[in-house]
Amino acid sequence: MYYSEAWEHGMIKLMTLVKSPAAVTTPQFKAYWSGEFFSRLSEVPTVRQHLLKAKHNYALAAPIREEIQATENKWAGAGCYYFDSRVMAQTLLSSPEYRALLIESRATMAEVVHLLVDEVWIHNRDRSSLPIKAFAFFKRLPHLSRLEALLYYQGPHAALGDTVNKGRTVRYIQNHVLLDFQNPAPYDYDGGPEIWFKSMDIAMDLFNDREGMEILGRDEAKFVQRSELTHFLAEEEAMFEREVI
Repeated sequence: MYYSEAWEHGMIKLMTLVKSPAAVTTPQFKAYWSGEFFSRLSEVPTVRQHLLKAKHNYALAAPIREEIQATENKWAGAGCYYFDSRVMAQTLLSSPEYRALLIESRATMAEVVHLLVDEVWIHNRDRSSLPIKAFAFFKRLPHLSRLEALLYYQGPHAALGDTVNKGRTVRYIQNHVLLDFQNPAPYDYDGGPEIWFKSMDIAMDLFNDREGMEILGRDEAKFVQRSELTHFLAEEEAMFEREVI
């Protein structure tokens, strides 16, 4: 039976998908997001008191699954912020300080999409620091409930993916958007993976495996609107972790 591990243990993961204007370079975006933005975010009382850890993931230029069309603003990164409760994550989203920071950051962070998710671990074969991650975010087919889509994603789809993977991914998380959390279109995502690789060569070997990608694509079509998929590779930076006393 599906359940939310975050609800059971209190901790919640807030993901932020960030787009930057086309004119903003990757170094400019990274410097602002990890510098001024995160510094000011850290001063918001809810964050200062209730954030447990934070990671920034900076999108890389390497193309994967190129059927996804480019847009005016490009995906620049994904943030992972872990709070000690869902209430505190939602308090941040509604706080005047955070809303003002987002408005003031639009020249570099044109759009910020928020997702409250439950992490579901599929496997962790290497606990070392790994350089490359892949992100994807999907929308379920209209005739499925979010619960139905996530159950298929965690079960049959993950099992099929393991046969395609052939050991190329060493750490794999599924992010399941909480069942009662809703985003307005066009960012009404239901879930997606974080997948770690030991090198860019290994990552590209997987995504250039035409037969494997076709197998995954046919299975995705059973629960995902494939024309609405978002994908990017990224490098991860640990921003903060609260010491456990």
